[in-house]
Amino acid sequence: MIRLLPCLILLVLWHSTSLAASKYEDSVKELAEGVAAEAIKMKKSRLALLDFVDSKGDVTPIGQFLAEELATHLLVAGELKVVDRKLLIATMEKHQLTHLDTSQAKAAKKVAKALRADLYVTGAYLEIPEGIQVTAKLIGPYTVYPVGASRTIVPKSGPLAALLKQAAAPAPVTTAVVTESAPVLSAHENEMYKLTILSISRQDDQIGLDLLFTNRTAHPVKIGCQLLDTYLVDEHGEHWKQNVAHNREGLCTRGMEVNPKRQQHARLSFLATEKPPTGPITLHYHETSPRADRIITLDGLKIDTAPVGEPEVPVTQESTPPTP
Repeated sequence: MIRLLPCLILLVLWHSTSLAASKYEDSVKELAEGVAAEAIKMKKSRLALLDFVDSKGDVTPIGQFLAEELATHLLVAGELKVVDRKLLIATMEKHQLTHLDTSQAKAAKKVAKALRADLYVTGAYLEIPEGIQVTAKLIGPYTVYPVGASRTIVPKSGPLAALLKQAAAPAPVTTAVVTESAPVLSAHENEMYKLTILSISRQDDQIGLDLLFTNRTAHPVKIGCQLLDTYLVDEHGEHWKQNVAHNREGLCTRGMEVNPKRQQHARLSFLATEKPPTGPITLHYHETSPRADRIITLDGLKIDTAPVGEPEVPVTQESTPPTP
């Protein structure tokens, strides 16, 4: 009898695990069947699935996982086609589509046309005592209005257990990027990102600006500027342009991509050989991406007297998420 006890315990644990996994699969299958039924009813066959968001509207690892699980079940069922995730993200970036609402209806239409997508599928999840409530909505690409929906409750077990545990873990203590030792000289915010000037200094014949970009959206944002039309100007109209040789790999030539809710550093370098500025100056920033031909002006900038070398953080290095 004593020898049988460990076997009975293992059997019970195995049965419980199998039952939880079965309930998880059934719930995701139920969600996929609901989405498929709505699409088939409208005679639509090709779907573009966006990452799911939490109750705050933020994309999380759980939301990404749920979207991938739904896409997998739809593909396995074989009745519908799902647009490749990487292709979807790249096309959204190309047409500067950050989210689905009426303000971006034209961009949503262009993306859908390029991908030959009949419908978008968005989703949101909410943790409740019974499990994770997941709602998927089918969005018309031309009206950007919901045309169908499916909902299910996924148990807090199976593959979700590890993600929930990770989300519940206390966030690691990190050092803020913008500190008292690196004061903000000037900043600009728009619907997609925040641009912060951390420092401006002169070394030899170069004026260097250290910038920090913060992605405010739930999607990657491609940031770029026009080299010759991004310059410094003083109150008398004197201009200092970028040095092409020193900016071949910089923000205004190669650009950079900032992930959702992340920060990334960049540096601009301007020539100051003939007549360096002495008083307050203005940065004239001509954006090419994510919005073509947006002009940003940040004035009241003063150059540090002490020369500062190149920053330790390269343009392509990603920093910690901003503190809410």
